[in-house]
Amino acid sequence: MARYASPLSQIKPLQDVGFAFSWYGAYDIAKSGLLLLAGVFSIYHLGKLIYNLFFHPLRHIPGPWLSRGSYLPEIWYDVVRKGRYTKQIQKMHEKYGPIVRINPDEVHCNDWHFIDEIYASGARKRDKPVHQVRGSAVAERATFSTTNHDLHRMRRSALNKFFSRAQIGRLEPTIRDLAERLCDKILTVGKEGPFDVTTALSLFTSDVITGYCLGESLGLIAQKGWEPNFREPLYAQLKLVYLFRFFPWLKHLGFAMAMFTRRLSEDMETLFNVLIVDMPNYVKRAQDKVEKGLDDGSASVFGLPTVFGSVLQSDLPPSEKAQQRLVEEGFSLFVAGTETVSWALTVVTYHLLTKPAILEKLTAEVRGALDESGQLPSWAALEKLPYLGAVIYEGLRLSYGLATRTSRIATGEDLVYRGSWKPQGSVKPKSLEYVIPRGYAIGMSAVITHHDEEVYPDSHSFIPERWLDENNQHRKELDKALLAFSKGSRGCIGINLAYCELYTLLALLVVKVFSHMKLYHTTEADVAWDHDFFNPFPVWGSKGVRAVIVN
Repeated sequence: MARYASPLSQIKPLQDVGFAFSWYGAYDIAKSGLLLLAGVFSIYHLGKLIYNLFFHPLRHIPGPWLSRGSYLPEIWYDVVRKGRYTKQIQKMHEKYGPIVRINPDEVHCNDWHFIDEIYASGARKRDKPVHQVRGSAVAERATFSTTNHDLHRMRRSALNKFFSRAQIGRLEPTIRDLAERLCDKILTVGKEGPFDVTTALSLFTSDVITGYCLGESLGLIAQKGWEPNFREPLYAQLKLVYLFRFFPWLKHLGFAMAMFTRRLSEDMETLFNVLIVDMPNYVKRAQDKVEKGLDDGSASVFGLPTVFGSVLQSDLPPSEKAQQRLVEEGFSLFVAGTETVSWALTVVTYHLLTKPAILEKLTAEVRGALDESGQLPSWAALEKLPYLGAVIYEGLRLSYGLATRTSRIATGEDLVYRGSWKPQGSVKPKSLEYVIPRGYAIGMSAVITHHDEEVYPDSHSFIPERWLDENNQHRKELDKALLAFSKGSRGCIGINLAYCELYTLLALLVVKVFSHMKLYHTTEADVAWDHDFFNPFPVWGSKGVRAVIVN
């Protein structure tokens, strides 16, 4: 006998069927939505690509079509391939000429004749592109990272006097004292085993800039060995700049990583403390002193006004004197003041120790300038030594300063480039004329310009004699093409401090250290530019320029 099937017994199966239809319906809707979004995304970027290639104001500037149409090549070479887009730009110039479009909104130039137009000074306004400074991360509000010309000028005016030649002249005795102490440290600690030359030199530059900016020198030279130091942690931060450029939200992750890695490394702990603890504390103390009228203008351990004390007493508006902005300003000055000089002297050290004839000639000149008691003359007198100056300029040329491109935006004028170029395989050069519309970035790269064979023949060789050319016009060309400190109204504010450090420390190394120093397992690959993260870096896996003290 058949069992009676209640209608209620059908509900569960019907619910299952309904759920299945509901789930598959939701899946289809989600799938359709994703396909729609993908379609919209593709159409948007395809439209953008077409606009950039055929309708953009820079459409007439030559370059690879994918670079003209998108940022993908730059992301690939700088983020994925780690700091190698500059080398691709170099190849673009070989194929397309002195003016190339390297991304949708930016042009690159490798003709040194055009430097004064790009890096103009005076009333000709030049902004920095946001794209360039976005990688600054923890120093976005520093003078160096300021995009707007007028705001940059206001911020820089509060610092100019601080880094004037006269002010650095007052700091010279302290610079010399720290340089003497570093030489003594190298001669002593260097006997214990191989050491990294850049690290050793950075102890000097770090002590100078922190003492001058923070009012309290970190005392890195006075410590027993080479650690802690700032070289490795700073390099670790620099290697994030291109990630921050394209993915700016990652800077928060970078800060979290610093919070974590500070516990893994004494060096990172030192850097973290300066950035997160010491610098904010010093700014707060300086603010309190100024507010209470206690700042006598000599808060520095060197007996000179500090950066923060000077800024806080300047005419800048209150927003420019906020604690976090001054912390970022200080960190920017600290990084620039530590790295450029120490790397330039490292490059010089390598070439002097591998080229005995140059070292012998330089040693004779510097020793001949010593006074009767064997002491170095003043910085001003050292600058008059022609061969010493030639060695320093050649070191700056091959150490580059910033290795990444530095771009400017002309806001009040179109820039007109006129030149000539001989394509490969052509019999004669062709005339070129390009208009770079106002509002768009154009820049140059020291690592490209410093190897222009027209102005620096045999450019990859260390040849100080090129700077001794008696042809006045040629020497002007050498100087004009040197971009180690950039040019124009946004040129490096610390150039006087850098030159004082370079002349003083190099002269002391020549008379006291180099005759006892020998390179250790170091080749030219350890100083040659291979890739860049703002600063130049040698080949991956390089252990740096290492040396030992032999007697």
